[in-house]
Amino acid sequence: MPYSILLVDDESAVREGIRSRTPWERYNFSVVGEAGNGIEALELVEELHPDVVITDIRMPYLDGMDLIKEIRLAHPATTLVILSGYDEFTYAQQAMHYDVSEYVLKPVSVDDLCGLLERLGTRLDQEIKRTQDQKRLKEVYQQALPLIREKFLLSLLTTTQATSDQNLISKAREYGLDLEKDEFMVALIESDHLQNDPLQTLAMFEVVDEVCKKEEGSLVFQFENQVAIIFSANSHKQAHYDSVFKKQTYRKAEQVQAYLEKYNFPVVLGIGNQVHRPSAISQSYRQALRALNYSSCYPEQSLLFISDLESESPEEQLGAIQELQANVVLSVKTGNDQQVSEAVSNLFGEALASLSLTQIQELVLSLAVSLQDLAHSYGHTLFTLSEDEGRNLFAELASLTTLGKARRWFTHLCLEIREKIAGQRENSHIQFIGKAKFLITKHFTESGFGLEEICEMIGVSPSYFSSTFKKEVGLSFVQYLTAMRMDRAKELLVKTEGKTYEIAQAVGFSEPNYFSFSFKRHVGLSPSQYRQANR
Repeated sequence: MPYSILLVDDESAVREGIRSRTPWERYNFSVVGEAGNGIEALELVEELHPDVVITDIRMPYLDGMDLIKEIRLAHPATTLVILSGYDEFTYAQQAMHYDVSEYVLKPVSVDDLCGLLERLGTRLDQEIKRTQDQKRLKEVYQQALPLIREKFLLSLLTTTQATSDQNLISKAREYGLDLEKDEFMVALIESDHLQNDPLQTLAMFEVVDEVCKKEEGSLVFQFENQVAIIFSANSHKQAHYDSVFKKQTYRKAEQVQAYLEKYNFPVVLGIGNQVHRPSAISQSYRQALRALNYSSCYPEQSLLFISDLESESPEEQLGAIQELQANVVLSVKTGNDQQVSEAVSNLFGEALASLSLTQIQELVLSLAVSLQDLAHSYGHTLFTLSEDEGRNLFAELASLTTLGKARRWFTHLCLEIREKIAGQRENSHIQFIGKAKFLITKHFTESGFGLEEICEMIGVSPSYFSSTFKKEVGLSFVQYLTAMRMDRAKELLVKTEGKTYEIAQAVGFSEPNYFSFSFKRHVGLSPSQYRQANR
């Protein structure tokens, strides 16, 4: 598959000349889009996700350096090239700061462009090949982190024993780690490669570790066939910092996912809720695991935040819960009918055949409580789940005196609960989109209203909102917002005498010239031409 390129230059003749004269296919490249200014380019980057962006510097509305800054922040894996007529040291310095791959001066010849593509293609090929170099990976694998450090990191995720925060901070300091913080979130990265292929996991680990090294506050390590990240920060007792940390973690997770996609690793990221003590990291880890389990429900999602998927986090189960019993609850929550039936059969199978009647009744009661908790979190109870009149749930539970009876009764009950949850999850998507449309209608005239603002209002991550909105509505958030603003602008142009800059401000554009540009691109006429044609 060819590498995709977005051309950005405010002179259409320059774009046309570059696009038509360059033998893109010869070097395994394809131009997937063109933009005449930085804002338009940002919209296309969001829509097309190009491998390479070639941009001019001096452009209206948003210049090339600001465009590069925005791309590097939101799409860190994108290769950036500056093609400019300005040979200034300041620009070159900024380009280095934002990891720009090439700075090419205009005028540029076909030979120059061919040389550029050859260098870019070689670099991109080598970057992908480097991550798959088995010999090099074997050498790195032999130099993995010391066992004691890795065991400590794993214990942060999996320990069930009470440990003081101060003790954990002190131990971490001995191993060269910093846990003297009060904001933590755990992310788990799972690939579909075989569990017995440690080199693939190591390759993933290297990519993630390289991304996370660029900023402080991340611990990356391998955990079985997964890669785990502990994101951390110190709020310094700032009351608003919870929201700041959550946004930063969302952004970092998106960067990790973008790099893994670039290097051809099909993965899913599950992210737990934020916690405020080192000893609570294991809680965020369990939530990250739950988020990963939702991947079967949302196969189109590669970033799964537990806060997006569960409006109210279920209470952490009290005491030690048997693994088979937990699998029953999990299958009801995220599995299909077959998985539910298998989980119940596994629980009430041969492994429990030696239980006494009292032990079976204890197990039955414990499972019923767990299922009641699950049903209640979705607004139901076991007493009202069935439409049967005069149902005596306690009498039914008391009658389950054998494993066979328990298996049949719980299979029927679990399938009922699963059906209710699946239907409610479907409805929640409809409610989600309805709320988003309501907020857009309410705030679209505000110039500062955008993706970050609506995500904060709804309380979901930008990646989840964007993919869900486009899937359900058929348009990206930016396209939908722009269409609403343009419709309102057309109405004001026809029904009022407002000047163009006044109408631009009234529909959420802080820059009148960009409003005129967007209006003509969207409608096909300038604002003044549209007014004249419709009066």
